[in-house]
Amino acid sequence: MKEPLGRRGALLACCAFAASLACGTAYAQQDFPNRNVTLVVGYAAGGAIDQSARLVGQALAAKWGQSVVVENRAGANGTIAAAAVASAKPDGYTLLVTATSHTLNKFVVKGLRYDVEKSFAPIALTVDVPNVLVVNAASPYQNVGQLVAALRAKKKEFTYASQGVGGIPHLAGEMFKLRTATEMVHVPYKGAAQGMTDLVGGVVDMSFPSPGSITAFVSGGKLRPLAVTSNQRFPYLKDVPTFAEAGIPDFTIGTWHGVLAPVGTPPAIVAKINADINAIIQTPEFQNALVAQGNVAAQPVTPAQFTAKLSSELKAFEAVAAKIDLSAN
Repeated sequence: MKEPLGRRGALLACCAFAASLACGTAYAQQDFPNRNVTLVVGYAAGGAIDQSARLVGQALAAKWGQSVVVENRAGANGTIAAAAVASAKPDGYTLLVTATSHTLNKFVVKGLRYDVEKSFAPIALTVDVPNVLVVNAASPYQNVGQLVAALRAKKKEFTYASQGVGGIPHLAGEMFKLRTATEMVHVPYKGAAQGMTDLVGGVVDMSFPSPGSITAFVSGGKLRPLAVTSNQRFPYLKDVPTFAEAGIPDFTIGTWHGVLAPVGTPPAIVAKINADINAIIQTPEFQNALVAQGNVAAQPVTPAQFTAKLSSELKAFEAVAAKIDLSAN
């Protein structure tokens, strides 16, 4: 018995519609972007993350021939912006520019309206800066080994400064304690400046700031850097060893800036944005502009490598969060 013409026609029409949708989707990905793209930044205009986002946005706009709008949605340690992007249409036209606080927020901020890992598709890193263990230049400790030996001898109570509970320098100090099986007292400040002042003045013993905040103190002979929390030596502190070189492996933490999309964004679009950003961050113009801001461009990574970095970071932060309460921030 032959199939009724009406049913056959309906099936053919459905197939044709599905094919047109597939072709349209493929064309949209190939033609991306064909309208404005928005970079949502979870921090105030003028800050380090905003500045790097605007550099990326300007370069992408020139490459794509489309406007790239930077939209600041500051507040709640970046979670307001993250929640907005997590619920945006996953088409590549609304992207999140965030930083290390993105993964840290899982342990710092309660009641998140999104999943730090599952709500996003990581695209590319733009900035990647380690932290530095520094002591006062008058300190007797010339290297990490000497400092760890003194900590284990427990002849005095050692202190370390940070710019506040739940920040990266705080996390770095707690990770240092875990990796070295030592104890120190955390002294949180309301900002980095006062902490550096007290470190220079000998009020606290050490700190784990970013390189940009100690350059003048190091060159002025007031602070001594002992090690950097990265896998490779930092370009502007070439004489300072990594923690692995100093005998403490598996101790990496720092501040990164990166671009994420809502989960479900087509892989072809993620790959295109990744390739374009990776091309931008390797240009001398971009790198020099970042240096002027006190930052350093990241090494190019694939979306898979960025995803792996975030997963590794979450595990490291979880280990610290199991020991101390980070939610006070």
